[in-house]
Amino acid sequence: MANIRDAAETAEIYKRVLTAATELFMEKGYERTTVQDIAKLSGIPKTKIFYEMKSKEDILCALVSKFLDGVTAASDAQSKKLTDDKILIYIANEVLQIYMAEMNEDMRNLYLAGYSLQKTSEAVLIRRTDIMYEVFSEMFPKFEKKDFYETEIASMGIMRAYMTIPCDMYFTIEAKANRLVTMLLRIYKADDKKINEAIEFTRKIDFETVAKKAVEDVFSELAIKMKNKFPKGAKQ
Repeated sequence: MANIRDAAETAEIYKRVLTAATELFMEKGYERTTVQDIAKLSGIPKTKIFYEMKSKEDILCALVSKFLDGVTAASDAQSKKLTDDKILIYIANEVLQIYMAEMNEDMRNLYLAGYSLQKTSEAVLIRRTDIMYEVFSEMFPKFEKKDFYETEIASMGIMRAYMTIPCDMYFTIEAKANRLVTMLLRIYKADDKKINEAIEFTRKIDFETVAKKAVEDVFSELAIKMKNKFPKGAKQ
């Protein structure tokens, strides 16, 4: 029974810390937020936070993982209704992340921190490597996990670059998504036919709506109200 209570207590600590961290990272940014800020808002002593999560970056890593889980679930729910092609399902997931980062500058900065800081970006890279191994291993039977890992360093760099530059009236979100699809599939030697198929597939999905739903689901799980979480200029 003690172990069950300990597990429940740990889960509650994680939830309260991630809830507070999300609100603070969105409001103040990752760099300007301190663990003391998170402790104060969450009501969890700083010593207990450090015992469970070790560092502020560990908190970010857990938060980014939760958001990526939410993105994958939201993306798969839509794309798997339309296809069982692993490559198209993967592409929909990548495009949805671009739409997530484009929702507002707070979300963009949260993503960029996740794709830039050493520990968090390594966790994202390992996650992406596992996905690529599942998606492309039949096309590259001689590839080992390390080959996908090394390739994903470049793929992840492309994703981060497209997240960094905001869309405008000339470089629209649709144009960005098309460029991203092309670049990511080129890395894995996809031909023009497959690239065009992937671009056409992404046009079947309302990514703005799916992105909002993904954020709503994560915020709901963390008991964060959506109100005021999308500053002016956000797509709602």
